[in-house]
Amino acid sequence: MVGIIDETQLFYPLGTRIKIANNYGTVRYVGEVIGHMGTWLGIEWDDGMRGKHNGIVDGKRYFQTQMPTAGSFIRPGKVGPCASLEDAARERYLNYDSSNVDESLIREAQASLQASLFEVVGMDKIARKQSKFEQLSEVSVDETPVNSAGYLKDFTQLTTLNVNHTLIWNWETVASITQQLPSLKNLNLSSNRLVLPSASQIAELEPAFRHLKHINLSSCGFTDWKDVMQTALLWPHIVSLSLQENPLSQLAVVDCKRIFTQLQELDLHRTNLMDFDQVVKLSNITTLRSLNLIENGIEEIKLPDCQPQDKLNIFVSLEKLNLLHNPIWNEAAAFNELDKLPKLNHLCKTPHLKSNFDEMVSKAVGCIAGLQFINKAKVTAGERRGAEYDIWKKYSLEWMQATQQGADALREFCRKHRTYPFLVKKYGSPADFVPGKQVKKSNLIKLSIVHQATGEIWEKKVPRMITVQTLQGLVMKRFRLTDIVPQLCYHDAKHPELVVPLDNNAKTLDFYSVQELDTVLVQ
Repeated sequence: MVGIIDETQLFYPLGTRIKIANNYGTVRYVGEVIGHMGTWLGIEWDDGMRGKHNGIVDGKRYFQTQMPTAGSFIRPGKVGPCASLEDAARERYLNYDSSNVDESLIREAQASLQASLFEVVGMDKIARKQSKFEQLSEVSVDETPVNSAGYLKDFTQLTTLNVNHTLIWNWETVASITQQLPSLKNLNLSSNRLVLPSASQIAELEPAFRHLKHINLSSCGFTDWKDVMQTALLWPHIVSLSLQENPLSQLAVVDCKRIFTQLQELDLHRTNLMDFDQVVKLSNITTLRSLNLIENGIEEIKLPDCQPQDKLNIFVSLEKLNLLHNPIWNEAAAFNELDKLPKLNHLCKTPHLKSNFDEMVSKAVGCIAGLQFINKAKVTAGERRGAEYDIWKKYSLEWMQATQQGADALREFCRKHRTYPFLVKKYGSPADFVPGKQVKKSNLIKLSIVHQATGEIWEKKVPRMITVQTLQGLVMKRFRLTDIVPQLCYHDAKHPELVVPLDNNAKTLDFYSVQELDTVLVQ
């Protein structure tokens, strides 16, 4: 029996990955189980509900699982066969079928192009190219029982490799793959469980990863940021790293002299980082340009304090921040904080439940001075003017009160509304905009409505609460416009350089702050 156990232990070292049907697991124990004959494998299943216990049977602990019902014992003979990457690639690509081009590569192309529909032209030509190893630039063997490298030197042009959800379980195997593929740049290891490399292994294996630029470690079971940092010593010069769907609720400051020395893109999508203070611990990565924080449950954004006219010396290269599907409750305060970042110009965010998309965009553009793109759409000059004017108008009374209360009150106001002093310089003091308490606001305002094509001017009194759509109807009737609905905008009489488009038909003139003697342009 001892000989059989030794042989099984050699074939299934602790940490080995197995697959039975569609269930993946990790070998945590090899040996006898009291009261049961023969050799057993103790398995911790990825699906925490797949097993029967946590490694304890009849009061004796054989191994430990993270979930209470993730463990079970199986016979070694139940484990399916494994394959090398070489064999899996030959099976998938060498004997091509033009009706069955690799669907996983098509999915990856869809993702990279961010397209919901992706039409492949010349399928037979692509399939023939895929069948010749020396011509392949991309290979995908996802969800195959690959657990070793094999001979890979025929893949002379391979730049992208997908080994997602295979049975690769240690970095020695990964290194034996990458060192045979000197042209490899992109490596997808997602949904694999890899044993943490030791210091001696890191020193030995690190050269095999120096040519890699992008690594995907999504859903790899990382729960401790220290393990991520230790693993990252294998590839300290990586440019892009995905850690999506690893439950990393706590982070730590990175030693950028040892790891992430060239990191530009970091994906922390759905990693349980609910506290933005944890995210700030990454702010010393000076090369980081893009940070993905989608769907983390972040409710508030708070950055260190600095003077309103200054920027922070953190996240010094960060240009793109993705905050989609986070329940940030105070959007204006969050955007005000983000204005502290020196280079932020791309932002993705979902509106709060009590907000809407247009209001969110207006707040973001008005509060983040350098913002150029919101949800991948370029901010136009007109949108920027309108958003800045909305902010200038909204906080005008608070600004006036703060200026009257003294330096401390004004400093506190500027801390909460960082862009406001700039808006005052651009559009002037809002003193004339804030109405006196004793003045009763008239329900009617007199406008000059100018038909730009003909130069005709129509002096007209209209209600403040008239909608843009109703005003369009009056304009069409007055200027006899029958073929097209005119586009309207207005010049502020007190700030003639300000042109505000009236681009929402359901809003009123009062919403746009149209005042007495303003000029409406008919385009």
